[in-house]
This record gives sequence, structure tokens and C-alpha cells, in this order.
Amino acid sequence: MVSMAADLSKPEGVVILTVSGNIDTTNINGEAQFDRQMLEQLPQTKITTHTPWTEGEHVYEGVLLNTLLAHVGASSHKLVAKALNDYHTKIDLAALKDNPKLLAIKTDGVFMRVRDKGPIWIIYPLSDYTELDTISYHENMIWQLYSLEVY
Repeated sequence: MVSMAADLSKPEGVVILTVSGNIDTTNINGEAQFDRQMLEQLPQTKITTHTPWTEGEHVYEGVLLNTLLAHVGASSHKLVAKALNDYHTKIDLAALKDNPKLLAIKTDGVFMRVRDKGPIWIIYPLSDYTELDTISYHENMIWQLYSLEVY
């Protein structure tokens, strides 16, 4: 993974994402902690797609996972993603290298609340990459994401 690690300020708001493990850039206790404003300051991307849990297509907006990992200087392609309800899954990014993976913080222009699968939902562009529209990839599309561990 190419490192674009930069200085990382400390979050001023509520921390909604913590990245730990094999990363070069940290801001608190050896971790990279982000509030929503910090995530918004990273380059934003929109993906329009359907999901198995919603009706029709929606527009999801946030930072690409690869962009975030480059920002913290991640040195591996493997992650453990954890949700607020303790659901977790292992994600091998090498298998997904040609597909965008979005850390969505907005659906249809509105910030996601916890009860709306927020504050962060991993979104794969299922409408554009039909090969991702399988149960094994659906299991990686964690909503209420709060933690990524790079290993």
C-alpha cells in the first residue's frame, strides 16, 4: 500500500472512527481517531447503488477506504472492521483492489444517524460491480462501523 500519511490533528468532536494496528500516523494513544469533521476534510466520493437492505438505489457519500488507509499510512491490505453492536468481519483489500469501497457518512445528502445504519457504513458499489453482489461481500458491508484494525 502506498503511504500518503500526513499529520493528523486531534478530533474536536465525538470520535466516530478509530483506526489501529499497522499504521504510521496516529493522533491519540497509538491510534488514528476521527470525528465526522475530520472525515469530511478528506476527499469525498459519491457512489450510487442498491443494497440488500434498502429499496432502490441511493447516493452514498464519504471517503474511500483506500484514501483513509493511505492517510494513516496503513502498511497492510487486511482489516478487521467492527460495528457498534460488536459485529466484526475480516476484509482482504487485495481481493477488492479494483473496486471502490466507501466509508459512507451520508445517504442521499443526509448524515446517517446510528438508527439509520450510521454514523459510518461500508458501501460497495453493487450496482456497478455485480460480482460484488454476493453474500460474502454483503457480510463486509458493515453499518454502524466504529473501528478498523489493520493487521
